[in-house]
Amino acid sequence: MTPNKMNQPQNNPKVAQIDAPSKKTAIETVHELIRERVISGALAPGARLHVDRLRQEFGVSTSTMREAISRLLIDNLVTSEQQRGFRVAPLSLKDFRDITDARKLIEAQALRISLLYRTEEWEADLVAAYHRLSRIEERLIGEGKSEYAHDWDEWNSNFHDCLVQNCDNAWLKRFRSTLHQHSYRYHRRLIGDRTLRRDVRTEHKAIFDAAIAGDIEACVAHIEAHIEESYSGLIEQHDLT
Repeated sequence: MTPNKMNQPQNNPKVAQIDAPSKKTAIETVHELIRERVISGALAPGARLHVDRLRQEFGVSTSTMREAISRLLIDNLVTSEQQRGFRVAPLSLKDFRDITDARKLIEAQALRISLLYRTEEWEADLVAAYHRLSRIEERLIGEGKSEYAHDWDEWNSNFHDCLVQNCDNAWLKRFRSTLHQHSYRYHRRLIGDRTLRRDVRTEHKAIFDAAIAGDIEACVAHIEAHIEESYSGLIEQHDLT
């Protein structure tokens, strides 16, 4: 990396975010930015990652860009082709089935632990999270305003994170985070799909009511059905074969 390269003014707003004091920080920043593009679908499944083009866009060295992409390989969000560079990991029905099954196992156990250690503070947090999510869903689903899809992403994630907030098993939380990251790539295809015959408001209310009531097994059953419905809904609407 040339001296002061990271501090030179850039026209690209993405590049401006990489104003880092060290190469390590630059790698982490580039990794996060490209990761977000992959997960959101801005970089399509199977798309080739042009290292030199991305290096120029972000204003970093080739070694920095390759290290950032290598971290995406570890995340299984990117694949490597021998002597042919890198591609965004593809989507497949088998992959989504495996993710769904693993999510149901991990989410159920994390939820059981969390509900066992419920507190008044947690209950207040959950009520607030559900209220915010409900308001966004009324706009996105009830009023058909697709511009609220990004806000829904955030508050839906916040609601589900709050449910397992009291789980004290760090490994469960880590696996859960990884699975959500991969699952989200598939969920993006459902958000804003006006042909989808699913109203997640009913599902979220059932989960919330069971959690507030302290009915652990009912809440787990609703969560598992909720996760499974995402799989069923996607394969009904999109061809992943």
